[in-house]
Amino acid sequence: MIDSDALETAMIDSHRRTSILVVEDNADDSFLLTRQLARAHFEDCVTVIGNGQDAFDYLQHAATPLAVFLDLRLPGISGLQLLEKIRADARLRSVPVIVMTGSVDPKDVAECSRLGVTAYLPKPVGLTTFIKTVAHLFPAVDATGEG
Repeated sequence: MIDSDALETAMIDSHRRTSILVVEDNADDSFLLTRQLARAHFEDCVTVIGNGQDAFDYLQHAATPLAVFLDLRLPGISGLQLLEKIRADARLRSVPVIVMTGSVDPKDVAECSRLGVTAYLPKPVGLTTFIKTVAHLFPAVDATGEG
């Protein structure tokens, strides 16, 4: 589910935001995601963190990220708890959050929607869906990696 209104309002101010945060505890999933982000020319600005609490600590001290790719099932605090903290923080609340998760539980989908996620992408995420999501977030970027 991609919220096109949220995607349109998630235009990126590249002068204030310097990185993309991937919060994912599965090494294979984080590798595939970072590889795809590299193909979209973001290879130098991706930070991967494997648990919710460490991600929250990082966000408290780092520059505001361009976007957060978030798994819901994490050690430490859950992805939903992290999302709540992001949305409660005045500095972070406008950051686009793309949930990429194995959960298709309607309660998770509803809670993420209530918390204003930019996109909710059930795993496995198809390449076409991922490319469309990145293209909406970063319209000036060729997310196919072909240009």
